[in-house]
Amino acid sequence: MGQNRDVMLLKIVVAIGFALVLYTFIAATLRKFHMAPPAEPDPEDILPVDYGYRCGVCGATVTMTMAPQGELPAAPRHCREDMDLVSAGGAPPALG
Repeated sequence: MGQNRDVMLLKIVVAIGFALVLYTFIAATLRKFHMAPPAEPDPEDILPVDYGYRCGVCGATVTMTMAPQGELPAAPRHCREDMDLVSAGGAPPALG
């Protein structure tokens, strides 16, 4: 009877050890997916704009009304593709 108890105790200890190893592995894997959000832009650097974008796949349109000062922001994505800039401030965008 004492041997049965020892075997059961050994099984419990092994199961707890396996659970801890599995938890550690899963937690480490999930930590690798953590990405910090981008830093908040300075409100003084944000200016009103009027950029129009169109999806080249389905034709959906987006109007961007605020953007960082002095730079053309990255095009939004739609249908897994970058949208095309079709107007900047009401005028056709400069190509080049």
